[in-house]
Amino acid sequence: MLSTVLNTSLCDDGALQRAYIKLILQDYESRCGVKFNLYEFSSGEELLEKFNQNPNLFDLFFLDHRMKTITGLEAASHIRQRNQGCHIVFITASEEQGDFKAVSPLRVLTKPAQPAAVWDILDKVAAEKISPSHSG
Repeated sequence: MLSTVLNTSLCDDGALQRAYIKLILQDYESRCGVKFNLYEFSSGEELLEKFNQNPNLFDLFFLDHRMKTITGLEAASHIRQRNQGCHIVFITASEEQGDFKAVSPLRVLTKPAQPAAVWDILDKVAAEKISPSHSG
């Protein structure tokens, strides 16, 4: 059986939040046969350093909005300039979500992210990875 591999970035300055999302991903992986190459970052700077080495590496980004130096929105803006095809999901405690539209996120989840909501996102991204429907 051919399994789908999703290169996934998890960027949050909170170690507990990263661990929580990682558990949801591991649960999904064991149930659905999707493999994650998970890259964890505790700051926008770390994420962008890796991203700049290979702008097409990641299929999916989970971004916290409020981080110390570079916000999730700033990181997402940089990512969008160089990669239009990836999926960006914000997981945030912030009430101000209107600004996110500028970077076309797949979803904006409120912390703590509900596993069912994360699974819905993973279903969509995995299905697209299996049968890409890119036009143009």
